Amino acid sequence: MIPSPPPRHRLPHAPAPVSWRDEPGTADRPPGPGFWAVTRHADALRVLEDPETYSSLPGSGELPLARRLLSHQDPPQHTRLRDHAARALTSERVRRFTATARERARTLLARARETARAADGVLDLATAVSDPYTALNLADLLGVPHADRRRLPGRTGPHTLDDTTGHARRLVVHRRRYPDDDLTTVLAHNARLTSDELDMLVALLLTTGLAPMHDAAAGGLAVLAQHPEAYRALREGIAELDPAIEELLRLHPPLLTLGRTAATDTDLSGHRVRRGDRVVVSLAAANRDAEVFAAPDRLDLARSPNPHLSLGAGPHLCLGADFARLQLRVLLEEVLRALPELRLAGPVLRSGSGVTGGVASLPVRAG
Repeated sequence: MIPSPPPRHRLPHAPAPVSWRDEPGTADRPPGPGFWAVTRHADALRVLEDPETYSSLPGSGELPLARRLLSHQDPPQHTRLRDHAARALTSERVRRFTATARERARTLLARARETARAADGVLDLATAVSDPYTALNLADLLGVPHADRRRLPGRTGPHTLDDTTGHARRLVVHRRRYPDDDLTTVLAHNARLTSDELDMLVALLLTTGLAPMHDAAAGGLAVLAQHPEAYRALREGIAELDPAIEELLRLHPPLLTLGRTAATDTDLSGHRVRRGDRVVVSLAAANRDAEVFAAPDRLDLARSPNPHLSLGAGPHLCLGADFARLQLRVLLEEVLRALPELRLAGPVLRSGSGVTGGVASLPVRAG
């Protein structure tokens, strides 16, 4: 995985919708320059939808390779590269994964239940089901050869950006030699992309398509495991799946924060933001803004409208949003079919950093 920002980027309780946060040093880390913390939904949208004022370009302290990632670029270069990827990731290509994803979820659940029943009756929905489910779905989408799937970034511990781009480069070479019906093959045969652009596009899809999807899938199930009445409503057809998925995304965003850099002096909610200042948007806080969401801390499976920011906004709206929603829907449908109840069998163990909200373990009764 691309290394996560250090703990100093975590957003503690903010005293105002926009507030300056110092970054004190630690025993092994010098003090940081500080940043503007943005927690209100309207301000978050203003930042994310205005790349001319709030740039995605990496700061001077970022890894050199990060400067070439699509997520660290602004229009018009970002727009051009994103359009190439979007044309490859068509709605039809996403829909073709439905049957495969369903069979995979069903098989993983059956295997996990069988193993649990032969032991203590407890299965880990995160490690045994949702993590391999999302990883293998991404591998199919990108055309990762079966022999390489255990080396996917995020499945074998931390990966540097060099590791990920090297993996992407090998995958591109393989799919040029052995084309198939997958996203990498389509991108690898796009003559309008340079080799560097192609490597970075595939590297971005490998990273942003895996860890956030892990977190969204396991996180949504964790929310339901803590709300048995909501799970029951879904299983009995009282609540509908599509709005439920949006609400689970709202309450458990896979990314907690997004960072930008002020490209010019500007005013943000009455605060003077100077060129070069870091601006960190808290998606988790914006998703619970009481001015936008009634009873924001309550799980409401029928919430409508639900303008959460869990998949981003503006030019950097999640490229794979349709693929993410498809995976979440199929997985939830199969969990509802397989487990009459979603009962916790132990504590939910959290993972992640100041920018991700992961679930490392989700133990439930096998039923």
